[in-house]
Amino acid sequence: IPIVTDLGHARNVLIVRSSDLLVAISGSYGTLSEISIALKLAKPIIGLRTWPHMKGIRYVKTAEDAVDAVSSLIK
Repeated sequence: IPIVTDLGHARNVLIVRSSDLLVAISGSYGTLSEISIALKLAKPIIGLRTWPHMKGIRYVKTAEDAVDAVSSLIK
C-alpha cells in the first residue's frame, strides 16, 4: 500500500508503526531500516529474498509462502 508522506527516510517509522506486521521483499537500506524498526517494536516480520540471517525474521521462499505466513499471523 503506497503511503506518500514527503518525509524522506522518516516515512519508514510511519510505515512500520501503522502496520500490524511487515513483509520485507528484497530491498536495500530502506528495507533494512524498516526491518530494524519492526524488530525494535516487536512487529512480526516475514522476509522474501531480503536481508539474510537476521534473528526475528520468518523467512519464506515464495510469494505464496508469504501469503500463507501472513494468513497464519492474522488469524
